[in-house]
Amino acid sequence: MSSYFLGVDLGTSSLKTILLDAESGSLLAQVAAEYSIQTPQPGWAEQDPQIWVDAFLSTLPVVMSQARIDASQIEGISFSGQMHGCVCLDAQGNPLRPAIIWADQRSARQVEQVYTCQGIEKLGAATGNPLAAGFMLPTLLWLRENEAEVYTRIHQVMLPKDYLRLVITGEYGSEPSDASSTGLFDPARQDWNEDWLTGLAIPLRFLPPVKPSHAPGGSVSKPFAILSGLRAGTPVFMGASDQSAQALGNGIIQPGDVSCTIGTGGQILAPVLQPRYDPQLRLHLFCHALPQVWHLESATLSAGLSLKWLRDHFFEDRSYQQLVDEAAHAPVGAEGLRYLPYLAGERTPIMDPLATGSFTGLTLRHHRRHLVRAVLEGVVFSLRQGLDLMQTLGAPIQRIVASGGGTRHPLWLQLQADIFARPIYQSSTPEAAALGAALLAAVGSGYYASFEQACQHIVHWKPAAIEPIENNVRLYEEIYPHYCSLYPTLRATFNRKSGNE
Repeated sequence: MSSYFLGVDLGTSSLKTILLDAESGSLLAQVAAEYSIQTPQPGWAEQDPQIWVDAFLSTLPVVMSQARIDASQIEGISFSGQMHGCVCLDAQGNPLRPAIIWADQRSARQVEQVYTCQGIEKLGAATGNPLAAGFMLPTLLWLRENEAEVYTRIHQVMLPKDYLRLVITGEYGSEPSDASSTGLFDPARQDWNEDWLTGLAIPLRFLPPVKPSHAPGGSVSKPFAILSGLRAGTPVFMGASDQSAQALGNGIIQPGDVSCTIGTGGQILAPVLQPRYDPQLRLHLFCHALPQVWHLESATLSAGLSLKWLRDHFFEDRSYQQLVDEAAHAPVGAEGLRYLPYLAGERTPIMDPLATGSFTGLTLRHHRRHLVRAVLEGVVFSLRQGLDLMQTLGAPIQRIVASGGGTRHPLWLQLQADIFARPIYQSSTPEAAALGAALLAAVGSGYYASFEQACQHIVHWKPAAIEPIENNVRLYEEIYPHYCSLYPTLRATFNRKSGNE
């Protein structure tokens, strides 16, 4: 008999809902609802939490229609969500203001204050993570300084997906994978860091109780059942951050398997069994969706976004496919042209919000194909910096699984193989984050005895790996040190330019 589970991925620009038939391993339906980011001031990024609820509600009847089942047959629901964001609620659970999401840059000064006043050693010992604007901690500090009338009325602060689950169930809560991205959480203890909160004068009462990602998180309430058509009492499970859920949906659940995602941004994610963080805070240490598993993570902010920027502003008459096809005809190294993908500042490993993108080595012999290839190479070089750091911290790297837009063209995949000097595998999983959410529900409900069993049944990788080309590997090994030298060389010009503007 079939068993059906809903997976909901609350992203930055859309919400996706899938329906998994756990018995057959098939996805019976996939539906997306788009929404926008509001920017009331330059550098701000906000969303009305109601748009997430409305998006979820709009996908449900389409999912049921596609799958040809009744909502009463759904045995569990869980979530994946955009990380870091801050939803401030009053005592009735209503948002006090629009959510301030991860892309928001207004709290840059508060980040600097934490580093200056607390110090990198204390920050690392407390949270295991670097801090950036858009994380919950600096956002709360900004609200305290700039919107006291909101801050003093806060009853609870929630991450985006946790707010959606609250609306569905009426129960407050969070889980380790998302909570560890806030700057308020100790990933080793897998709980809020009370001493750290006390030192920052942030009340512990602001933060919801934490349960494992696959733990029960309530059930569909009667009011939401009437609103949505779901069956009241349908079990709901806690969920996970988008990166952890995507890793789960791609079968990246044990050390040795590494995820490389190239979408708007780019991420390398490596599971580890000990919560060891980088003392220089050049990498993130987050909890995985699996109990007692963590992952090191590097983040390149402008990965696919760099290619989009180049196309939209300079080559809008060309499709992405045409541009990457042309880049395949440029030689390895783009004849000396290098690109730093810092269009929106950069996270790991440099953690510099003032860094700016740049081409270096530009000459008269360079054409469009060189510019595109340099952008693609620069993105993968940036991701390799994170991969190299993970290895220095002891993370085993045995298989790299590629996902996201970086898998859509053979050149993207070949560049990863050549620059990483490793075979690249591909998951055949569509909508991996939403699938990871559905797997959390399936494991949490007891349908699968373990995450390993769930992944063996559901997740599949394409059988043939993309192998590195030996000569290309040799050439990129010569180029890579030069790429790594560019940021230290140009850093003063980035900061000086930003300061003058």
